[in-house]
Amino acid sequence: MKTKEAIIEQQKNFIQKMKDKTSALINSIDKSEIETILLSGSVSRADFFPRKKENGEYDGMVDLIVMRKKGSKVTAEEIFGPDQDPPIPYHCIKIDDVWWAIMFTDFIDTEKFSQLGEPRQFSVLESQILYDPNNSYKNELEKINQFVKEDLKKNLDGALGYIHYLISDYKKDRWYRREAFIQMHENLNTAIRAGVRALFYLNGFYSPAEDRAIYYSHSLPKLPENYAKIIALACNQNTNSERNYFKREKIFMEKIVGFIEKNKK
Repeated sequence: MKTKEAIIEQQKNFIQKMKDKTSALINSIDKSEIETILLSGSVSRADFFPRKKENGEYDGMVDLIVMRKKGSKVTAEEIFGPDQDPPIPYHCIKIDDVWWAIMFTDFIDTEKFSQLGEPRQFSVLESQILYDPNNSYKNELEKINQFVKEDLKKNLDGALGYIHYLISDYKKDRWYRREAFIQMHENLNTAIRAGVRALFYLNGFYSPAEDRAIYYSHSLPKLPENYAKIIALACNQNTNSERNYFKREKIFMEKIVGFIEKNKK
């Protein structure tokens, strides 16, 4: 598996090219009603790794978060022109061979941040400030980070509680008596996903969306020893096998949940 760190090294020149193009875009627009612009997503993480299509376009988009000034009614269309890919739930524009996906929003203060879904909170916090002339977002970020610290503690406790509920004797017995091992495996899979989220919380981060959480979990600084091997074994399932279920559960509970519970404050 190519790790995030390997991709970052491999793509560093390409990432700089995308950042330069993004700077040119920002310099070209009217920012009189814009408070803050953030670079988000894989270009901000520096692991943007798109396929280049035959027509020269990249099969991926550079993500931006653009915040209006308080009270402004300006629209994304007025700033960036028409949305060129309406089915995508962001304002999308293409210049030359590069696409941008723009989350156009009111200013994200602590209250608004607290109402965002967790994958969006993750993307906001991993973002880089590109434009913030009044330090409005930089100053607000101090308050947001204080909220995050307390919120992650609650999320961690909630994730651990959910794990113990999913694989409790009560839950397992219901399906074991029916020999519904496929359901037991699915409940364990759900617990493993909660465990991966808990690893992010333990490390001081929100969890990204489930379609990328396991991959990015490998780059967390605080992990169980031999994590790559452990998570692979925990996820390696035979859905009709009772023996495989209990093997996976033992690995997950002892090596991952045990590590989290031992290291949580």
